[in-house]
Amino acid sequence: MSDTFSNWLANEIKQRGLSFREIARQAGVSHTLVSRILSGDMPVSADFCIKVASVLKVSPEFLLRMAEILPPSETFENATMEEINEALKNLPPDQQRQVLEYIRFISRSQ
Repeated sequence: MSDTFSNWLANEIKQRGLSFREIARQAGVSHTLVSRILSGDMPVSADFCIKVASVLKVSPEFLLRMAEILPPSETFENATMEEINEALKNLPPDQQRQVLEYIRFISRSQ
């Protein structure tokens, strides 16, 4: 596992206003496991990714790729594009359209 996964997970927990203990509780894993994964002391497993994906409402495949358990997606150029796509899936259609309008706006500004 790279630091990318633990950094991403720590940032995601912070942005959502959660604690690692709350993520652990909702995922049904020990808080010690989450802490050790966040600190890089323990490798992440597929089972952990699947459980945490459910809590974060992202696809298990996305987390498995972030943890480098699955190879990079051939659909997306890079991890940023994949993360954008994953985030968009969780937005209601009206907010998806707003994001698209913003992307079009900043693209025209380039």
